[in-house]
Amino acid sequence: MDLKTYLAGGRGRATSLAKAIGAHTSDVSSWASGKRPVPIPFGLPIEKATKGEVTRLEIFPHDVIAKVWPELLRRRNGKVDRVAASDDVQPPTGGESDKKIEMRMQV
Repeated sequence: MDLKTYLAGGRGRATSLAKAIGAHTSDVSSWASGKRPVPIPFGLPIEKATKGEVTRLEIFPHDVIAKVWPELLRRRNGKVDRVAASDDVQPPTGGESDKKIEMRMQV
């Protein structure tokens, strides 16, 4: 569920969530409305405070998840998500860097 839907589920939820995660109620409201993005450090606290009703996968775009919490793309419901895991960017292993090749070609 998205943050806006979660907050609409009961009176005072924005205030309670803000208190639980150490944020201002106005910030939580701005995040829920889409006026401002949720700062990355608040992702996990929101997920925990909402008892998993609002997850980081629902809050953040795929590229942020891939950089900050790549394990979320690999495991869902205890199983490896092969589609998400297949687009992982792997670090280069061995060989020359592009810069070294470029420098060598200029000589």
